[in-house]
Amino acid sequence: CAERDRETLIEASIALGFLTGDESPVLMDAHAEAGFQVGRPFAADGVYDFGAERDMTRRVAGLGKVMLKHRLTPPPREAYSLHRKLSGAFLACMRIGARVPARDMLRGMYE
Repeated sequence: CAERDRETLIEASIALGFLTGDESPVLMDAHAEAGFQVGRPFAADGVYDFGAERDMTRRVAGLGKVMLKHRLTPPPREAYSLHRKLSGAFLACMRIGARVPARDMLRGMYE
């Protein structure tokens, strides 16, 4: 998501059970864009200013409406608690105006 690689995001989403591969283009576009929006903190070099990016929830919510309307399969059950935790962390960071080196933190955990 942080690299904005649509093809890889769609392939991984199918492999993980978020998509079937038979979705309409409008759903695929909304799904990819939602992933890119959530990946924004991890795409930013240096620190990501959550306080300056308060419109993320509005953008993702709009995409969520499209996904609910066109989705062929529900997300994997395991994803619900992860989504809630990530959403809560993002909202808390926005509320306090956190500036976080999210990309570096993710890379540190990945390596």
